[in-house]
Amino acid sequence: MNRGIFVIFSILSLLAFGQSLFAQSLLDNPDYKKAIELQQLAKDAHAAGDYDKAYEYSEEARIYIARSNAYIAQKILWYKANSWLNKARSRVAYFKSSEINPDYQQAYQQALAGLEAAEKSFTEDQYENSIEYSKGVLTLLAEAKSEALLPKYYKVRLIPEERDCLNKIAGYPFIYNDRTKWRILYEANKSKLKYINNPHLIFPEQVFEIPSIEGEKRSGEYDPKASYPVFGK
Repeated sequence: MNRGIFVIFSILSLLAFGQSLFAQSLLDNPDYKKAIELQQLAKDAHAAGDYDKAYEYSEEARIYIARSNAYIAQKILWYKANSWLNKARSRVAYFKSSEINPDYQQAYQQALAGLEAAEKSFTEDQYENSIEYSKGVLTLLAEAKSEALLPKYYKVRLIPEERDCLNKIAGYPFIYNDRTKWRILYEANKSKLKYINNPHLIFPEQVFEIPSIEGEKRSGEYDPKASYPVFGK
């Protein structure tokens, strides 16, 4: 191929290179800037008819193109690895802040080890390995469930529209979801009642224990701001 024609093809490839980099918004890359500078020199030399010089500039530019491409690839890989790592962190953090179902405890421990490996690989710039470890964490916890506990204690609230009473409390979805089970509450808490012969006369701020009746796990005091599962579901 005629050297002058070859230089034209080289310059066109450099132009395409510059456009792709602009799309990546990596104009702060020094290798890219150098390649653009050499591209312009090659164009000027070609316009002046100095094909040998234009060829030299275009060939030198190829070196910087290769460096810049490697830089871009590494940056893209960093963003991907960071994104997957954040997903893995969030998933593990969710289970750390709640009580994980014992059936998934082994998977959770494996996920912790996987997250540690993902973090280590990321800090060592081994982004592909980090991505694989992060994906592994998400796979391990994909079907895991937290142990959603029901409240063990209930503090009587002042609700003017419909005052709390034992049968109403028993009917709450997070208690027994059945008003007829009020006697269970009565038997467990009758020592706390001011009028033992009137089980439905209770007062705000009294705290009643909620016995487990179907092996369900209960813990803590009922929090109106929290979300609870429906008893029996």
